[in-house]
Amino acid sequence: MKFIKVLRPWQWAKNILILIPALLNKPFSLHNIENAFLGFALFSIFVSGNYILNDISDIENDKAHPKKKFRPIANGSIDIRTAKIYSIILISLSLSSFYYFFDFAALYLLIYLMFSILYTNFLKFNFIVNSFAISFFFLIRLFLGGSITEIQISFFLSAYIFFTSFFIAVMKKNSILNTKGIENNRYFNIVLKENSVLQISSLSLISLFLSNVALYVWGYENYRASEQNNIQYLVLFLVVYSIFTFLLHQSSNNGKLEDFVLGVFKDIKLIAISLLLGISFLIYYFV
Repeated sequence: MKFIKVLRPWQWAKNILILIPALLNKPFSLHNIENAFLGFALFSIFVSGNYILNDISDIENDKAHPKKKFRPIANGSIDIRTAKIYSIILISLSLSSFYYFFDFAALYLLIYLMFSILYTNFLKFNFIVNSFAISFFFLIRLFLGGSITEIQISFFLSAYIFFTSFFIAVMKKNSILNTKGIENNRYFNIVLKENSVLQISSLSLISLFLSNVALYVWGYENYRASEQNNIQYLVLFLVVYSIFTFLLHQSSNNGKLEDFVLGVFKDIKLIAISLLLGISFLIYYFV
């Protein structure tokens, strides 16, 4: 069980971005869907290998954290030598398989790996840069999905993903500020310093505003390109999205989104609104 837990499989939800280009492409292509799901599976194995490297690097910080101290590497149930071997096997296997199936799209994985090492050792503790770094990770997922399906990614969809992921990164920081018992954590002190200069609340509002602008423009462009008069479905989706972001902010204020994906999965209201958000989008985009 510990070798499954260390993979953080719940974090694979972020990799759904790889599926987005194939799912949104018209006309629908089964071949693209198959490639996207294969890419999703291989990339999930790959990022899990990265998560293990991150846990090795963050072991001292994790030991001092009230929740992260129970991670398999931090609590000693998996020793560092075994963890390194496990990580190398996962990364090597997924990277070689990705190259076999998708040729030079594997370069995205190499870029992700190099940037992940930079993030873990330097950028994570670099004032404000850390949030931009997280946004870059999300964009890699989106463009990887476009590369393996040979689908062009629109500018406004890219902008929406970038600013939304920046908003998520800010919500994570807000949760850290509202989490008790981590005052001695190095990352907590970085966030505290950032908040004293820029104010986390201001960053969240700015990133959310830019995210919404990109989403509205992208949604309106799709509406104009569609031959169907479905503006009411677009409005419905945007209303549900606004409720979703409000609940995210509320959960962040309660210190529940330091691990964003796990925080959403543990909140019944966020699960319900996420499902409603997905349904409203499907109605808008495909009806």
